[in-house]
Amino acid sequence: MSSYYIFREIFDLYFRVYNRLEVQGRQYMPRGGGLIVVSNHSSYLDPLVLGSAVSRRMTYLAKKELFSMPVVGTFVKSFSVPVDRDKTSHAVIKELVRRLCLGEAVAMFPAGERDKTGDGAGAGFKRGLGLLARLSKASVLPAYIEGTDKSLPVGGKFPKPAKISVRFAPCLKPLAGGADAGEMVLMAMESINGLKNKIKTN
Repeated sequence: MSSYYIFREIFDLYFRVYNRLEVQGRQYMPRGGGLIVVSNHSSYLDPLVLGSAVSRRMTYLAKKELFSMPVVGTFVKSFSVPVDRDKTSHAVIKELVRRLCLGEAVAMFPAGERDKTGDGAGAGFKRGLGLLARLSKASVLPAYIEGTDKSLPVGGKFPKPAKISVRFAPCLKPLAGGADAGEMVLMAMESINGLKNKIKTN
């Protein structure tokens, strides 16, 4: 078993016990083929929670500053691609498209950074998602994470035992060759907001 799955099992057990992690919609998750898992983002816990909820190994995008940090950098390098949040890197896009075309899964938080309002679904989505989907023809799996902002809010230092849930929606169809990349951004945002509104009305 690779180190990725070892860490995944550890965090999965932690979240299920400490935060009563609940996952719904796993039936929408393709077992193979290029896959972009796209989610809201309101806490540093989100990548770990999403990794626990998705059974497949995923590649993450991480800000480049993390790669130079002692200990953390070594950990992040094993499953992430460095990005500069201030500019689009063609090398990063090319690498992610390569991985998706090989049938791998990539996790994306299109808002680009944690939403300080604690919501994470209404922040401005970036066009990188649409570009990746169009170039790779990968499926897009929308997800909504609830409760991480209560467990570890922006500015928080230690996680609290707040309940966390992850809900997935049906995959969005790959974009046609001439489609505008912005269409995928809008469809993903609508799907994630739909998951959010469903939770609020239950």
